[in-house]
Amino acid sequence: MIKKKIFIGSSSEELPLAEIVKATLEKDFDVTIWNESLWDTAVFKINQNFLADLLKASLQYDYGILIGTEDDKVTVRGNDMLQPRDNVLFELGLFTGRLGSTKCAFLIEKNIKLLSDLAGLTLAKFDKTNPATLIKSTQQISQLFMASADDEINFFPSATLAAVYFENLVSPICKFVIENDGFESKGSTYKNCRLNIIVPEKIHGDVNLQFEKMKRQIATENVSFKYAGRPRYISIDTQIKDDTLVFIDFPTILTGINHAIANLLPNDFNNLSPDYNAILDRELRRFITTLKKLLIRHGFDEMVFVKRDSSI
Repeated sequence: MIKKKIFIGSSSEELPLAEIVKATLEKDFDVTIWNESLWDTAVFKINQNFLADLLKASLQYDYGILIGTEDDKVTVRGNDMLQPRDNVLFELGLFTGRLGSTKCAFLIEKNIKLLSDLAGLTLAKFDKTNPATLIKSTQQISQLFMASADDEINFFPSATLAAVYFENLVSPICKFVIENDGFESKGSTYKNCRLNIIVPEKIHGDVNLQFEKMKRQIATENVSFKYAGRPRYISIDTQIKDDTLVFIDFPTILTGINHAIANLLPNDFNNLSPDYNAILDRELRRFITTLKKLLIRHGFDEMVFVKRDSSI
């Protein structure tokens, strides 16, 4: 099972707390603390702009946890108070804006007074003098993240692409077969029909050419049919297996993910960096997850199978 990725931010003085949080989460998540220096997982790379690295991290990770401690003394309307380091608050806002409030949590000391702007954000408090409270609050955040949906749109279009693909191809094929009690091909009517959707492990520059090469591994015949409400015929490849007509499709709409990464992270896209590969893999999984949820919602899950190209 692939673990979701969590970014942990904190002040440099409170890195020991971040280590405890990481140790608590590592069983279920792939966790990175902001200061870790291994090249492939480091948030801040050598000779790169810190803000650019943060922006990239907010796109690369599935969840964010920011640890707020009593680091700085500030005066608010004549009253002295302690609040988290400015960079922690900045990162909290950045990750919340990028990931959404359900995928970002603020782990704070119990006595910190919060801004009203943070209302609605997931908050978990702990007592710095009692490590057990930190672990307990981290476990609560873990449960929240584990239960969160995986089909939010965010800055990448994978969920939207899955919905469009479902409405324009998957749903019409399933409805046509159900309404006609099968599908007729070459004078024979096949009562048993299914749709196999092949999703690649990687997306190449020319997705159409990539899928054509994949298609050559399978002996297929193209069919087309008219479905009510659609302006043109639906065209799709098929093969016959054990008296079952199998529709086979390679969703070229996935090229939209590459376009999004190319615009948001052009350097990583051009260099096929580890960050690019991590984001691409996550978005392909999110496409599949969204598609499967739509299939279940519409009752097509027993008829449609989503596979990776490695299973061909």
